[in-house]
Order: sequence, then structure tokens, then C-alpha cells
Amino acid sequence: MSRTWSEKQSRTLMGKLYGYKSMDYKLLLIKAAYVEDFVRLKYILEKDGFIESVDADIPENSTIPSVTEVFPEGAQMQKEITGLYPVKFTSPDTRVNFEQEQNDNLLVEWGPFHPLLQEPVFFSFLTKGDVIKKVYAETGYNYSGVEALCTGGKIPHVLDMLERISSVNGFSVGLAFLQAVEKIHDIIVPDKANYLRLILNEMSFLRANLYSLSHITKCLGLLSDNSAIFKLISLFNEATSLITDDPQLKGILTPGGINRDIENETLLQLNVILQEMVHGLSAIRQRWNDTQSIIERMSGIGKIDKSIARAMTGRAARSAGFAEDIRKLSSLPYHVLSYKIPMAYESNCFTRAMLMFDDSLLSLSLIDQAIEILPKGDVKGFNGIMSKGEVLIREPEAFGELVVYVSLDEGIVTDIKIRNSSSINFSFISHFLKEADLNEVPLVISSLDLDFSGMEK
Repeated sequence: MSRTWSEKQSRTLMGKLYGYKSMDYKLLLIKAAYVEDFVRLKYILEKDGFIESVDADIPENSTIPSVTEVFPEGAQMQKEITGLYPVKFTSPDTRVNFEQEQNDNLLVEWGPFHPLLQEPVFFSFLTKGDVIKKVYAETGYNYSGVEALCTGGKIPHVLDMLERISSVNGFSVGLAFLQAVEKIHDIIVPDKANYLRLILNEMSFLRANLYSLSHITKCLGLLSDNSAIFKLISLFNEATSLITDDPQLKGILTPGGINRDIENETLLQLNVILQEMVHGLSAIRQRWNDTQSIIERMSGIGKIDKSIARAMTGRAARSAGFAEDIRKLSSLPYHVLSYKIPMAYESNCFTRAMLMFDDSLLSLSLIDQAIEILPKGDVKGFNGIMSKGEVLIREPEAFGELVVYVSLDEGIVTDIKIRNSSSINFSFISHFLKEADLNEVPLVISSLDLDFSGMEK
């Protein structure tokens, strides 16, 4: 039987969250766990690298205020909790309420599978003519229960699962997990291994961005550019074949470094192949930037207000003028490399697509720099895994900020929570699609880099 949390407790919780909001804190993660007869919620907040948390012990089957009243970016994280724990939030965003608002508008259902959708998601639109007036989105079609499967597992087994969590960001998730393991155990990763990890991480970013560009060319109907991007993907696969049989770069990471050395000569050959992409990417970008029909079509859709983009991560934020540099949070040696974060000042489909090109070129530049100054030495440092502890790791992924919480006890994962960029950005999907034409939905979604596999754990 459902019962509501007391009004006093609700006011206290929301007062704390509003207090942090007023101090310009952002919501990083919402964790949930059973504690006796309660569900303990932990709201983890961040400002300028300082981490704070707000805890709340919720009786089972209680209803509490929605965090979206303060931090709208928490909608998807909150939805995950309601699917796993007996607690509800006072959120009006339900399918029943949506359909009750139909009035004179036409209800259009779209998905969950569509040729121009990269991953399944179900949409219900209230439309007037072909213009979207209200959006309801339903995810969960990729849910795999990876976090639950990882709990109780040994580190190598968990790493193997996490690298498979997403076809585009699996390497980054596995890397962040290992960095958590290494931090708990004070494992010092050799310099060469860190540089090689950086190179491999940027290669995973490059691969993800190439596939995003390929998908946008399909949505635009630019078959020649789609063919050109496909050739660049083939170049990437040719380069990765020099170091691994898996283009997703699985199976290379290990606690303390990487599990095999990569010869300098091999890296130079790999780099020669990758740098061939620079001209092709630059040429397509310039052509799009000079083609008025492409600019007009893409600039008028997928717009987002700066006030909303501020709460987002990745290209959605950077295209609105926010200089988000997640690489500076990383333990990888990005600080020794020279780079400038690509930005724009009006968040729409066109600016986000241009940033896809810029980010791909940035990854190629960072790979080139890292190979040039690659130090000598070992590629693995290991002190044993028997410690107990917990840690929160923030690292870049291809599409924005990745947050991974890990708790360990003598080599066993006792708790893990993953929040990728899509967990934040998907909360705002209705803002991007409202007032858009129905036929522009695939293009708007493809510009947002939504990694549903990494989001639905």
C-alpha cells in the first residue's frame, strides 16, 4: 500500500536541494540502496570539483517530491530508481496524464524501432498538423541489468561486462571502472600505460563520432557523404587491426595499465592511417558549412535555450557556449597536450553536427601528440587487489561526462553505479522536439548523441 512521505520531510529534502542549487551546484548522480526497511537515496552534487551529498531514508512504497523540481537533469536517473526500488516520485510525466491532454491534438506513436533510429526508443507525440506540441518518451528497450550483474563479481569479470555495455562508449566505461579500482588500491599506473590509455580512449571517441556523423548523413539523405564517412570508418578499422582484432578496443585494459605493450613502430603506422582522415573530415565539414540548404535545414531545428543547455553535458552544452572541458577531470595525461575545446554559441542541429567534425579532428590531434611524446617503460603496475573502499570517478566519454561509482571489498564489486551523458541529456528530449516537424525527429535525435545502451544498465 502506497503511503506519502510526511510534508515536513519533503520540505526538508527539497530545502537542502534548493540550497545547493542556489549555490550553483550540479546534480552528478542519484544512488539508491536498501538499508533495513528503507530505501536510502543519495543525491551527489558537484561544484568546481567539490562533491557534496544529500541523503534521505525513504520508507518502502512511499512517495516523495521529484528532484526534477530543482534539477530537471535528474529525470532519467530518477526513473531508473523507480524501476528497481519500491519508491515513487511526484512526477506528472506519465503516459496516462499525457493522453488526457490530447484535446484537439492528434496522438502519433513513433518507434520503438525505426530505420533512422540508432537504438530503440518509443515516442508519443501530440501534434497539430505535422508540428509536435507535446512529447512523451519511453526507454528501457535496451535494459540489460549490467549493474546488478556486476555486483558480487570479481574485477576481471566486471571489466569484461562493462566494456560490452555500449558499442560506442564501452571502452570509456571500462577505463573509468579500472581507475576507480586503482584509486581504491593506490595502484600507480606507469606513465607509458597512461599515454597508451589516452590514445586508445581518443580512438574510441573518434569511432563514436564517426558513427554519429554517418547517422546524420543518412538522416539528411546525403548518400555521397555517407559513403565518404564509411570510408573513414574503414580507415579506422584498418588502423585498429594493427593492435587488436576488436574495433571496439575490448580486452586491452587491465588493472594497473594495459595487458600488452604496443611497439612505437606499430603506433606510428597506426597514426599514419588515422591522420589520413584529417583531409576527408575537413573537406566534408567545409562543404556543409558552405551549403546554404544544409545550414537552413539544420539550424532551424533542435534548438535549445541556453538556460537548459547549461544543465546538460557534451555537445549540447558546448554548442550553446559553455566551455565544458571534461578531459581536465581525467587522470590521463591530457594536461601535457595542447588543445582547445570546440564550442559554438547557438545550440541547434547544425552547430552540434559541426562540433562532431571538430571533436573528431581534436581526437586525431591528441592521438598524434600523445604518440609523438610517448614515454618508454612498463605498461602495467600492479600491487594486488585486496583493499576495501568506495570512490566516485568522473571521466570523459565520447558524448560528454561519464560518472562511475564503485564500491569494493577484497576484489569483489559490492556496488556500482554508472551515469553516462545520455542519462543527463535525455531528460531534456521534449525541449528539443517541441514545435519540430514530425519528419525532422530522426535528425534531431541523431544530433544529440544518445547512447541508450550505456544509459539503460
